[in-house]
Amino acid sequence: MRLGFARTSYSATSAASSVNVATVNIRRPARSFDLHQNLTTLFVCAVATVVFTRAFLAATGYPQVGGGSLHIAHVLWGGLFLTAGLITTLAFLSPAAKPVAAVAGGVGFGLFIDEVGKFVTKDVNYFYKPAIAIIYICFVALFMLIRWLARRGFSAEEATLIGLESLQRAAVGDLSDARRARILHLLASAGADSPLAQSVRDLLAHSATEHARPSIAQRVSRRLGPLWDTLTGHRLFREAIVAVLIVAAGISAGEVGWLLRDGFGHLSFSQRAFALTTLVADGALVVGVLALRRSLVVALRWYEHAVLIEITLGQVFLFTSEQLAATLNLVALLVVWSLLQWAIHRELGRHAQRELAAT
Repeated sequence: MRLGFARTSYSATSAASSVNVATVNIRRPARSFDLHQNLTTLFVCAVATVVFTRAFLAATGYPQVGGGSLHIAHVLWGGLFLTAGLITTLAFLSPAAKPVAAVAGGVGFGLFIDEVGKFVTKDVNYFYKPAIAIIYICFVALFMLIRWLARRGFSAEEATLIGLESLQRAAVGDLSDARRARILHLLASAGADSPLAQSVRDLLAHSATEHARPSIAQRVSRRLGPLWDTLTGHRLFREAIVAVLIVAAGISAGEVGWLLRDGFGHLSFSQRAFALTTLVADGALVVGVLALRRSLVVALRWYEHAVLIEITLGQVFLFTSEQLAATLNLVALLVVWSLLQWAIHRELGRHAQRELAAT
C-alpha cells in the first residue's frame, strides 16, 4: 500500500511538472480574405437600417403591428434577420453566402440596436433621448473592431487557407481572373512556400475562371469593367475626378449653408456635429485628391473614408433635425459607396495582374 501510494504521488508530481514546463501555443484564428469588405457591408447596412427605420416610423406616425394588447416590436424582426445570417454562413459553402449573411446580419443588428431605449428604461421608452448616444457608441465600437481585425497583413498560413477557399470558388465557377491574380500575389507576398501552399498555387494557376451562371452583379461588373479601364486610361480622367469632387464639396457646403441660414447660435448639438463631420469628410476628399497622382487605389480609399464618415456620423446627426434630407442623402451615399467598393476591387485586381505579369 505504501509503495502504491508513493508511485501515485510521484506520477502526479511528474505530470504536474510536465504541465508547468510545457509551452502553450495559442494560435490566432485565421481571417477571411474578404473580412474587411463583408464586415464593412454589415456595418453600413446596420447604420442604414437605423436611419431608414426611424424615418419610416416618423413618416407613418409610429404604427404598432399586432393590435389590441399585442405589439410586435421590430427587434423581433432583427432577431430573425440575425438568425438568417447565421444559418446562411453555417449551412452553405457558396461564395455568395457571406455577402448575403453580411447584409442580413447588418439589417438584423440595426433593427435590434434601434430599440435599445426600450431595454435600458423601466417604462420601455423607445424615445429615450440617450438611446441615440448608446446606438452611436455601439457603432463606433463595431467600427473599431473591424479596423482592429483588418489592421495587419495576412500570414503565410492565412494566405494558404485563402487560396484553398479560392479553389472552392473555382469549383463552382465563381473565380474571376482578378481575384485569382490577387490570391496568387498574396501567396507570393506572404511567403507561403510550404508544400501545401505550392500545390494550392499550382492549382489556382491552372483553374478555370469562367462563371458557370453569372449573377446580375457579375454581369453588371463585366459591362462596367472595360468602361472603367478605358476611363482610367484616359489622360483627362484625374481632372474629371477632381471636378466631381469639387461638385461633391459644393453640395456639402450647400447643406452646411442651409443649416446656417439662421446663424450658428441657433444650431442644435446634432446640427453642429453634422457640420463638423462634413468638414472632416471634405478633408478626407482633399487628401484623396492629393494622393490621386501617386496612386488611384489610395485615392479611392480616401474617398471611401469620406463616404463612410458621412454615412456613419453625418447622416445620423443630420437625421435628428432634417429627416427627409438625411434619408435621401443616405440613399445617394450608399450608391456611391457601392461604386467605390467595386472600383477599389477592380483596381486591386488589375494591380495584382500587372505584378504577376512582371514576375
